[in-house]
Amino acid sequence: MKNIYYNSEGNLSIEEIDIQLLLKKYPTPFYAYSANEIIHNCRDVHRCAASLELMPCYALKANYNPSLIKIIRDMNFGADVVSGGELYFALNNGIDPQKIVFAGVGKNKEEIAMAIQHGIHSINIESISELELVKTIAQQLKKRIVVAIRVNPDIDAKTHPYISTGLHSSKFGVSREMAIELYKNAKKSDYLEPSGVHVHIGSQIEEIGPYLETVHFLKNFVSELETMGITISYLDLGGGIGINYPNLINERNEPTTYIMEILPSLLKPFESEKRKILVELGRSIIGSAGILLTKILYIKETPQKKFIIIDAAMNNLIRPSLYNAYHQILPLNSKEKSTEVVDVVGPVCETADFFAKDRELPVCREGDYLAITGVGAYGQALASNYNLRPTVAEYLIEKDQVRTIFKGESIKEIALKFNR
Repeated sequence: MKNIYYNSEGNLSIEEIDIQLLLKKYPTPFYAYSANEIIHNCRDVHRCAASLELMPCYALKANYNPSLIKIIRDMNFGADVVSGGELYFALNNGIDPQKIVFAGVGKNKEEIAMAIQHGIHSINIESISELELVKTIAQQLKKRIVVAIRVNPDIDAKTHPYISTGLHSSKFGVSREMAIELYKNAKKSDYLEPSGVHVHIGSQIEEIGPYLETVHFLKNFVSELETMGITISYLDLGGGIGINYPNLINERNEPTTYIMEILPSLLKPFESEKRKILVELGRSIIGSAGILLTKILYIKETPQKKFIIIDAAMNNLIRPSLYNAYHQILPLNSKEKSTEVVDVVGPVCETADFFAKDRELPVCREGDYLAITGVGAYGQALASNYNLRPTVAEYLIEKDQVRTIFKGESIKEIALKFNR
């Protein structure tokens, strides 16, 4: 397959569409996605599991645009959902209920009932109170539901503290000791089938070490459960595999994720076992497929800084403000060989509204365009209307075809939300 990003006459392209053509047709800022990059990442996941019964689940929290969900569905993925809204989107976009896993620490009664009524694959349990509520609702509905206890292995994923979920200081999961008590409790119910174990240690993980620690923990924990007569038929390994944000488009103009560096080694220890394996992948499937196109409005100098002020803002892409995340930024018009150190910032009235600080970039001019890469995940999904700024359009590119998959909002449409 041709790389999705490549230079054609010095211009960045997505698949067979020159980005300059997009910029002439569509007002900035906007998101653009490559269908073939999504498909490529899904295929990589399946390649890693030829000898396993693998059920890959796409984490809808990364990006819930229906057109993208359908591409991933057609690649034989299920869904990992964390809200009733995500469950609705998964079902409404044709994902088999028996391939849907419901996670999250705060499921309410209506969400749990919805999951049980639709016969989803399983619910991941996060506390004793949640277990009792799921048990009660299943009994009321007279429907049996498979559950997995999310056990917290107290493993440091070596990622940003805000997205590290496997330590005992995290709100997620329960301790090993508490998990054992929950399995014993669930086994007594006629309406619960405690046949899975769930772990998830964090997000944007770039090395195999923390995963292998988790595998060791899981194998010992499952052995302990089975000595108590609790049969485990599947393991949900979570997700969290990262992408290379700082150098997403490398010297070969290929987007780089860590699927092939991590997933084979993560799955290999389970090849000899007769258990179904689930993985919940979001960022590594969709992250590298998206770019945010934006225009330089002003270039402003102060005694200490040079600012490039663009028309995208933190309400469109909050990751730099929220996590101090690094995204590769590619000037699209500049032919300058000389570089300068700048801050790339948006128009929102917050000092935290930035995309890059002290970044060395080729010299740019007002009216030039920038491409911010690696925004397919947690870009539009985290967007807001802060400063009453509308959410922006999204376009899907497949070979030489461009399709509008979200037209964006207008101020009038935002106003209507308050007048219904």
